[in-house]
Amino acid sequence: MSDTRSASIAVDIYGKTFTFSLGPDQTAEHVQQAAQLIDDKMREAHKTHNTQSQIQTAVLASLNLVDELFKLQANYQAAESDIAQRTSKLNASLGRVFQSVELDSSTPSTS
Repeated sequence: MSDTRSASIAVDIYGKTFTFSLGPDQTAEHVQQAAQLIDDKMREAHKTHNTQSQIQTAVLASLNLVDELFKLQANYQAAESDIAQRTSKLNASLGRVFQSVELDSSTPSTS
C-alpha cells in the first residue's frame, strides 16, 4: 500500500510561521528559498515605506515582486527576439555561402 500523505514544510515569513504541503514538483529547499525571498521583500517594503500593517507590507512586497517579474519577462522576450533576428541573419548568410559554393562547383573549369 502506497503512502498518500504529502510532505510539508514550515517556513517563517515576516515573523509568522506557515506550513505548506509540497506538491509533486516542489522541494522543501525551493519553498524555503521562496519564503526567504518573500520575507526579505516584506522587510524591505516595511523599511522603505514605513508601513503600519502587515497586509500593507505584504501588498507592497507583492507589487515589488511582480514588477521584478515583469521586467525579467520583458528582458527575456527582448533576448528571445534578438536571438531570432540573429538566427535569421545567420541562416541568410549561410544560404548565400552555400549557394555560392554550389555555383562554383557547377561551373565547368576551362583548363
